[in-house]
Amino acid sequence: MDKYYRKVPQDMLEQFMRFRREHPLKHCEINGLTWDYIISGEPSGQPLLLMPGGLSTAESAWRMITLLEERKYHLVCPSYPARIDTMEALADGIAGILAQEGIQTTYVVGGAYGSMLAQVFIHHHPGLVTRLVLTHAYPPVPSRINSLGSTLRVLRLAPFFMVKNMLRTQMTGKLPANPSPELLLIAAHIHETLDTRLTRQAALNIYLRMMDFDSQEFTFTDLEGWQGKTLIILAQDDPTTSEELRNTLLALYPGATLHLLKGDSKATALLESGEYIKVMQAFFEGTTKPTAQGVDNSEK
Repeated sequence: MDKYYRKVPQDMLEQFMRFRREHPLKHCEINGLTWDYIISGEPSGQPLLLMPGGLSTAESAWRMITLLEERKYHLVCPSYPARIDTMEALADGIAGILAQEGIQTTYVVGGAYGSMLAQVFIHHHPGLVTRLVLTHAYPPVPSRINSLGSTLRVLRLAPFFMVKNMLRTQMTGKLPANPSPELLLIAAHIHETLDTRLTRQAALNIYLRMMDFDSQEFTFTDLEGWQGKTLIILAQDDPTTSEELRNTLLALYPGATLHLLKGDSKATALLESGEYIKVMQAFFEGTTKPTAQGVDNSEK
């Protein structure tokens, strides 16, 4: 443990370790696969399904879970089984978890990698979703499939320690000279998880699921009959989300609320959980104000 967390301030490390102790994983079997997931918050509260990111573990969403459970939601956060290689199979399995937990409808929140799964989930199971929140999201991009295929070829052939290093670099980026305590903890947790839990199959399937997402053929009419509402939170200076991609994403979710955060995707995705919660809570409570193109509550 010290190998990974020695640079993390003790008080912050204790918060994370306390989360682990107080949030044991539940388990269920769906279609012959064992699923692990966290149930948290208020059992009688509004159900909220939280999709974790590319690290694929429920505990990787621990900061968001901690902030949301204070607001009395009934939280469900799954880990992604390493053997599943499509977003569609993940979506169907998670629908099975909701059924086992007796949840008929839910809010759904997904950021970055989790936003891909959230989009597939709403398209396959729209009747389960009443509110959808996508952060640092983009629509399917078929032109990326070839580059993802090239990455997969490298992952299949490279020594496994190099595979872990590639994923760690992608997930954390280059740390600043004086990283914040929060960023130190995030980087340490990613390092530990990749070192102790990642298999080559799991690494390959992270990318195969991305290819599956980019192969989706969503249309602008898919959700015309859906009665729910959507919030999209993007970073103002995100170089990966062009204006064209942003407009395509908004068009896929008619009437979507748009909120822009200052900064680029990496910085905001890793560190702005508190801001997300405030924006999401206003959306859930219906206190955002619409404009001609959804809602833009960004600071000017």
